[in-house]
Amino acid sequence: MTIPIVRPRPKKQKKISNPEAVGQSFDFKKFFQARELAHGLLSLCASKAQEGMTENQLQELLLKKAKEMGVERWWHPSKIRFAQNTSLSFKDKSLEGVSIRKGDTFFLDIGPVFDGHEADYGQTYRLGDPTFKNPAEMVFHQCKKIWKEKGLKGDELYQKAQSFAKEFDLSLNPKMAGHRLSDFPHALHHKGSLGSFHQSPSANLWILEIHLIGENEGFFFEDLL
Repeated sequence: MTIPIVRPRPKKQKKISNPEAVGQSFDFKKFFQARELAHGLLSLCASKAQEGMTENQLQELLLKKAKEMGVERWWHPSKIRFAQNTSLSFKDKSLEGVSIRKGDTFFLDIGPVFDGHEADYGQTYRLGDPTFKNPAEMVFHQCKKIWKEKGLKGDELYQKAQSFAKEFDLSLNPKMAGHRLSDFPHALHHKGSLGSFHQSPSANLWILEIHLIGENEGFFFEDLL
């Protein structure tokens, strides 16, 4: 009886991916236009928030306005949070029955796709207070400034964000840690977070996401680095 010789199969070489790659159809002009449209859409919908409104009601308005503005699809589900729900992580479900009152914080986070290009923008407001300054936005700009000056890596940016948050007596939510952005879908190139990126992120390819949590409310801001 002849014993067959079993030769080990050669191991497949792992494909080396570039976390900052973009698709062949990527166009910076379209990319920046998508960002501008997203900013306009979010600001418009935020201005329609009224006392007594629920998150679902504002969500319905958002979907209607998005269709009118030519949103092709959503690369991530839109998130709208009112009052105490603003302190929840995005995978948490909102508490039901929450309507917004004057003086409450609320935020919107949208991820529309325009002309094949992704946008992502989030902002926090305080109902009835046009002078409100979002601490999450201030932390964002502090981080952006130091990134430009010192070329900090993604994980280092979030270490700084944690430190800056303490200046506002708030804590940084580490679950919201930024991500790539490009022509749709960016996940073909990179699925990891900015907070776990051990390189200095290149400009105009990453979203810096800041979610700060206080005792009874949260503050959110995100935009393109």
